[in-house]
Amino acid sequence: MGFLGLLHHHPRHRARQLRWVVPLAALLLVAVLATLAVQYQVSNREIGAEFFRAHKTISHTGELLRRGTVIASVALLVLVLAVMAWALRLTHRIVRPVHTLHRALDALVAGELGVRVELHRQDEFREVGEALNRLVEELATTLGKAHALVDRIAALTAAAAHGAYDQATEAQLRALVEELDQTMEFFRLEPPRTLREDDR
Repeated sequence: MGFLGLLHHHPRHRARQLRWVVPLAALLLVAVLATLAVQYQVSNREIGAEFFRAHKTISHTGELLRRGTVIASVALLVLVLAVMAWALRLTHRIVRPVHTLHRALDALVAGELGVRVELHRQDEFREVGEALNRLVEELATTLGKAHALVDRIAALTAAAAHGAYDQATEAQLRALVEELDQTMEFFRLEPPRTLREDDR
C-alpha cells in the first residue's frame, strides 16, 4: 500500500488525516534543513581552519565532509519518509473506525434499526462499536414489544367497538396498557446530563 493508499477515501476524514501528517512532515523538513545548515557552517569552519595547514589535508577533509553530508542527508530523508509513512498509517487506523461509527450513527438517526457495527480490531473503537450494537439491539427489542402491544390494544379496541366489550376485554386492555407503559420506561425522560471527555 503506497502513501496515497493510506489516505482515507472520504474527503472530510482525509482532511483530518492531513491535519496530523502535514505539520509533522513540515517539522521534520525544518529539522532536516536546520541540520544541513549547521553541518554546512561547521564544514566551512573546519575547511577554513585546515586551509592554513596543507592543501592535501584540506582536500582530504573536504572529501570526508562531503561524504558525511551526503550520508546524513540520505539518512534524514529516509527518516522523514519513514515517519510520514508511520503517521499516515496511524491516522488511517484512527480515521477508518471513526468513519464507520459515523456512518452507523447517521443510519440510526435515519431510523435504520437494523444497522450494526463490525470492526476487525482489538481496541477502544471495537468496544464503542459493541456498546453501540447493544444499544441498538435493546432499542429495537423495546420498539418491537411496543408495536406488538399497540397492535393487540388496537385489536381489542376494534372488537369492543363492535359490541364485544365485557369485563374480560376491559381487564385485558388494562393489562396491555400497563405492560406498554412498563415497556416504554426504556424511553423515560431524564434531566439533561452532559458527559465531558475530561470527566472522571
